[in-house]
Amino acid sequence: MTIDADNMSADHVLSAGIAAYQAGDRTAAVRHFTAAAALMPEAPEPRLLLGHIHRETGDLAGAVAWLRAGLAFGPDFQGEIGLGFALMGLGRPAEAELAFRAALALGPDDADANFGLGNALYDRGRFQEAVEIYQRLLARRPDFADAWANCGNALQAQCRFEDSLRYYREAIALVPDHLHAHSNLCGALFHTRRYDEAVAAGSAAIAKAPDWPMGYSNLAAPLRAIGRFDDAINACFKALALKPDYAEAYVNLGAALFETGQFDNAIAASNIALQCRPDDVPALCNRGVSLYGRGRIEESIADFRRALALEPQNPEPAFNLALALLMTGTEMREGFALYERRLERAEAPKRALPKPRWRGEDISGRTILLHAEQGLGDTLQFVRYAPLVAASGARIILAVQPPLARLCAGMPGIAQVIAAGTALPDFDLHCPLLSLPHVFGTDLATIPAAIPYLAADPALVNHWATRLPTGPVGGAGLRVGLVWAGESRPDQPKCFQIDRRRSFALAALAPLGAAPGVTFISLQKGPPAAQLADPPFAIANPMPEVTDFADTAALIAGLDLVISVDTSVAHLAGAVGKPVWLLSRFDGCWRWLRERSDSPWYPKLRLYRQPSQGNWAPVITALTSDLAILARQTSDTAARAA
Repeated sequence: MTIDADNMSADHVLSAGIAAYQAGDRTAAVRHFTAAAALMPEAPEPRLLLGHIHRETGDLAGAVAWLRAGLAFGPDFQGEIGLGFALMGLGRPAEAELAFRAALALGPDDADANFGLGNALYDRGRFQEAVEIYQRLLARRPDFADAWANCGNALQAQCRFEDSLRYYREAIALVPDHLHAHSNLCGALFHTRRYDEAVAAGSAAIAKAPDWPMGYSNLAAPLRAIGRFDDAINACFKALALKPDYAEAYVNLGAALFETGQFDNAIAASNIALQCRPDDVPALCNRGVSLYGRGRIEESIADFRRALALEPQNPEPAFNLALALLMTGTEMREGFALYERRLERAEAPKRALPKPRWRGEDISGRTILLHAEQGLGDTLQFVRYAPLVAASGARIILAVQPPLARLCAGMPGIAQVIAAGTALPDFDLHCPLLSLPHVFGTDLATIPAAIPYLAADPALVNHWATRLPTGPVGGAGLRVGLVWAGESRPDQPKCFQIDRRRSFALAALAPLGAAPGVTFISLQKGPPAAQLADPPFAIANPMPEVTDFADTAALIAGLDLVISVDTSVAHLAGAVGKPVWLLSRFDGCWRWLRERSDSPWYPKLRLYRQPSQGNWAPVITALTSDLAILARQTSDTAARAA
């Protein structure tokens, strides 16, 4: 047998490289394998080995080049797997998918090849295919913790949050220190509204890795959800201290700052997030809502439109765009059409009804259920559409919150009023009250604003008239109802934060007490009514005897004016046709439009807006002046009549 000396020399070089590699000397191994590749131009081995070493040392581009050079000579199982993972590291999942499929053609049951293929499919957005690959792998390798965790991620990417929980928990059971599983379990629990459990999972991740920025960032969302806004903000800052360019932490920071009313800071945080990731939809939405809060409506609309174009299936940008368009007053039809997407939001109440929803088709002779959906004020504002539905020839069943049932029972055209939560009678179709503006194609010119569309029961009016104090000046002065705070709802942190911006202490109204000839009557319910124990001026308080809005409407009937922050009582006063002066926070609700002192929804409503965030002083000053003028006019009119 003849031995080729040149080949023997090349084999020696290759063997030296393998020995150096096994001894942990990567530098020497690369030197020997490079020499062997030059000496062996038709051999795949040194090229494949160079590819594996370059991948191990982090030179992924070099790894891809050498592995492809080796694979050019023919298929190699480990070479294809190495190539797949190197391409994944370079962010090239489409090419990685081909490499993993080539590996699986050689070894269909290999765990690493299946795992890599699942990861490539996930990165390509083919989440259900990824789930199927991971599940097939786990059926053979139930001890593969990373496959459990990544399958959870693929399920969560499809919004199958409940399904993902099992996968994260299995990963943690196998590897108790599996940080990504802990952190992503936190996210899945957050989306299933198990906020306390989410905080516990996120805290567990941080406890195991206090220097891991993702853990702090992910924890911020459930902290916000349970109202721990300062803790959420601090968690984001800790993440950013560890990773200053962490876009996700800036996204979460922007959300927490918005929810605490720090709109300018929220805009700044969102801007940084968008510098890192220009097409980040949550960051665009965060900036949009913060711009909306600052009154920069056109800019907010631009952000929401861009976000919606990027994720047309996502209801959040659509919902926020709806509010911004409605605020303009000029694009209300599009706004109400997009407002229908509110029903797709995770936080929207889910109510399965047995009959189809009405969308504007002919309903003459049929029975329709109109049902309350959101707060008391929303019901009071949009129940005005019920007579319009009745005029279409339908029989109307109206389901409203229990405090409104007795009041709404007197509406014309309503066959039956029931309290929400009680058994439903038979009906043919249904429609949420807040969808009626869209059904009727409402715009600024066609808002149904004929008042009153609600009326107090005359017997109740007579009853409550005896409970009202006689005004000064021989009973000829003004009687003014007051509401200075809304329902705080501490169990709903976002609502709680909004209430902090719309409400104030009774003491802030002290200047009103100087208005001559005015008798003040409290219409305030709930904990803020306790402030009447030490009022800044004399205020009568009949509210302890009030049982529902039918009573409140009868009380209002005996007043000359209602002064209220943005609460359901303001809507009630507007609906029964009583003059109402509404005090609106700077980031006021869309329904009050912008830069108007009147309202197309309530012809007898006058708006007093904060000129800047949290600044009630100019509002109270203007209110005091106008009340004094009205009191004098009332007194002069009474004197002339006498």
